[in-house]
Amino acid sequence: MAGTARRTFGTLEARKNSDTGKVTSWRARYLGPDLERHHQTFGDKMAAEAWLNAERILIDRGEWKSPTRREQEARIARARAITLRDWATRSIEGKSLRDSTKYRYTRALEKRILPVLGDIPLKDLTRLDVTSWYTALRVTLANEAKARTWAGEEKSDGRGALFSAYQVLSSILSDAVDHELLEASPAKVKGGLKYKAVHDPIVLTAQQMWWLADLMPDYLRAIVPLAASTGLRNGELRALKVRHLDLRNPARSTVTVRGTAANHKSAGQYTRIGDPKTDASKRTVAIPSFVVPVLKQHLGQRETVGPDHLVFPARRGGVMHASIIERNWSVARAQVGLDELHFHDLRHTALTWAARAGATLAELMAIAGHRNPTVVLRYQHASDQERLHAIAESVGATFGDELYARRQRRAGGLSDGGAAHADDA
Repeated sequence: MAGTARRTFGTLEARKNSDTGKVTSWRARYLGPDLERHHQTFGDKMAAEAWLNAERILIDRGEWKSPTRREQEARIARARAITLRDWATRSIEGKSLRDSTKYRYTRALEKRILPVLGDIPLKDLTRLDVTSWYTALRVTLANEAKARTWAGEEKSDGRGALFSAYQVLSSILSDAVDHELLEASPAKVKGGLKYKAVHDPIVLTAQQMWWLADLMPDYLRAIVPLAASTGLRNGELRALKVRHLDLRNPARSTVTVRGTAANHKSAGQYTRIGDPKTDASKRTVAIPSFVVPVLKQHLGQRETVGPDHLVFPARRGGVMHASIIERNWSVARAQVGLDELHFHDLRHTALTWAARAGATLAELMAIAGHRNPTVVLRYQHASDQERLHAIAESVGATFGDELYARRQRRAGGLSDGGAAHADDA
């Protein structure tokens, strides 16, 4: 039987082993200000008494909270004591990220964020800390971009890298809020999550597209018309396997997207083919009939081509790295006189041509592999502008005909009024 010791505050109950009768632990209990019974078990009597005395002192001071609530608050306090560096690691590990996205997060953290903010405890990270970091990084990235531009590399102003770094930090801090480690995110830089690319996409003409294709090496020539007509992304093109092409009927040919190749070199990751960017990116796109013989000729250049062979492999086999395409593309675009032309503009060209051909918003989303209609609305707007200009020209033709007639009458020496009387006669 367990013995109970009466006290002026709370009770102590000895817990005994049923076989030996020896006391194994002590349970302390008391009735709290919330009129609920609270208890705790200890290995010895002195510890149990000390706990009851401490609880009584808290009640007398008006500082009492239930033991359960205090335990929760202590757990949160311990969690909030972790640094941004520690939390960033946990946050990334807890996210379901594609390899390329995880690489971008890790790179931004290691290179741009953690060297400045990493050792600050989460609870001590302020809005001023984040704003000061952002302001200094903006200057640093702008100077780095300027140096690259002087060195002849692709034009940039550093805003893209700044946006990416801030987006990563904002995501990690928002995650901390969701896990109740922070009450609010200190990432409150005005306009920090708004970004407009420096590059204005270029829409190629048919002549320019073929010219660029002819300037690419033989093993990459077919990639240009395929990209410019289907809108596949760089990584999707490099991940294509022969079985993803259906070229049996030129009028009904398709390409199916089921994977994408990474664009970075980290630890050989670029040789891996992962899932497409989103679920919507898994799609089947119609191939215009004019591209079919180009693709057949491309595949026919190789001695053996099996269903699981890549359509655009590296020269030595395996997944081609994005830089190989970019390097050859840079040479070709320079010869065409389009130094600002990105390879991604082929995708922009495909979607713009589709919009001009009358594709609906849903059809453009299906071709592009987008789930957000806002992204593809710009292509439809561009098409609308084309149609508006065509309508304007059609309307203008009526007035133009009358203007021509007026000039002819004036050249014959008749006034507008006189011409009218002559017509009446």
